[in-house]
Amino acid sequence: GAAVVRPLEPRPPVVTFPEKKKRMQLSVEEALYLAKEAGIWTTREVQLQIVRSPPFSPREKPFLLENFFEAADTDDRSRDADSDDDDPHQFDNEAADVSAEADPAIHGAIQKYFRPDLPPKFWHRGEEWLTTAEGKGTRKRATAHAVVTRGSGMFKVNGEQDMFARWPLIYNRLDVCQPFKLTGTAGVFDVFVNVKGGGDGGQAGATRLAVARALFEANPACHDRLQKGFCLLEDARQKMSKMPGKQGARSRYAWTKR
Repeated sequence: GAAVVRPLEPRPPVVTFPEKKKRMQLSVEEALYLAKEAGIWTTREVQLQIVRSPPFSPREKPFLLENFFEAADTDDRSRDADSDDDDPHQFDNEAADVSAEADPAIHGAIQKYFRPDLPPKFWHRGEEWLTTAEGKGTRKRATAHAVVTRGSGMFKVNGEQDMFARWPLIYNRLDVCQPFKLTGTAGVFDVFVNVKGGGDGGQAGATRLAVARALFEANPACHDRLQKGFCLLEDARQKMSKMPGKQGARSRYAWTKR
């Protein structure tokens, strides 16, 4: 018999493509998680990462910006815990004590990194002092130039001479150390003094005035305490010089008839 010719039929495809599925329905948390896994960050998140990231050099930037917020939050919590709701003058007192409540660490960091032109300072007994200050003083024919720097209480006169060797009398040493006693800065500063002219008493008085002026320059708030001991008062009295034709300033030569 004759061969039966079948019509050509398309061959079924080897790979079948699945039908389009419906889009995945994700919750907000799942979408955010997938975005973080893909490395997609918002501008706000990038800014927070920069702020909270540790510094590259601990020597140059030893603090984090979030330390400021932590210190401020701590102060606010302590103030809220200690405050009394029945006090009608509460806000007035807080406004008056704004400068007194400033955190020394924050204040020092702001001055160090945002005002590098200002001289270095430190805090002692709740007051701000310059790290280095100088002053000049006179007494009779003696002059003194004192430089005080933050240290441990070392006192050097004319180079490496010690105070006990320069002024063996105790009342001279008491005059020199009186400004430190009045301001409560004994053992806080190192003192380097250059004195010349006059005697031991005059040099001690000149050093006392120079040190008092240096401390006043380091912290002007100690003016009243220094004035209480008359440390800032300059004694301008001088010894009268010998007059020509006389034995001294006042005394005359003995008169002789012949």
